[in-house]
Amino acid sequence: MATTSATSGVTTSTGTDAYGNTYTTSVSADGLQSEDFIKLMLKELSLQDPTNPVDSSSMLDSQLQLSTLEANLATVDAMGTLTDTFQQNALSNAASLIGNIVENGEKDDSGNVKQYKVSSVEGSDGKVYLTAYEITGYYDVYTFAETENSNDSLDSTNSEDSITLTDSKGETHTIETSGKTYDQLAEEINAISGVSASMAENASGKYQMVVYVNGGNSSINSTGDLNMSYSINSATTYNEEADTLLYSGITKIY
Repeated sequence: MATTSATSGVTTSTGTDAYGNTYTTSVSADGLQSEDFIKLMLKELSLQDPTNPVDSSSMLDSQLQLSTLEANLATVDAMGTLTDTFQQNALSNAASLIGNIVENGEKDDSGNVKQYKVSSVEGSDGKVYLTAYEITGYYDVYTFAETENSNDSLDSTNSEDSITLTDSKGETHTIETSGKTYDQLAEEINAISGVSASMAENASGKYQMVVYVNGGNSSINSTGDLNMSYSINSATTYNEEADTLLYSGITKIY
């Protein structure tokens, strides 16, 4: 004879053997816990015939398997929480790189290590990525004192007057200035490799010589009676298209 009962969401099916003993044939429940198996096992023991006990080893095996499963599920949940926490921490750390210059070990066609400026960060599929723009060049920018016209003569009459430009490689270039105009000086400076120079009209309608030295770490000095004042600033140029970098692949931060 078989019977079925349901208690607290647990459905239990029982049967009776040839000796009149009642035993459990199946148990089902969505929220069944290991404590439920212990209760069922004790209930079965209380109903069995002492002279002909039912073998409960299978019940113990099931309880052990359930305990192992619960432990594994708890470990999976803990690992999931740990992974989420790790990603949030990594994302927070990566956010501090916004505006910084970084390297990831990649090199350009000339064998130079690429550098990037980070603009934003994001997390995806457990990883953190940086959106960054590759740096294509560094420049020193010299802006000289203004003059009325680009073809005005330099205040240089001494034959020993000159300017000396030292480029980013440490090479020096000396140009005589006596009797020359601003246009002529800009043209000679512009002929130096890695350097560009031109006369630019400013907002007030006057002209200023602007010199760009590729690579930075340069200097310009005047000799003799020549005294050409200027201001110097640094400039950086970037690739127009953004690159996506893996945060864990960053090897250097500036």
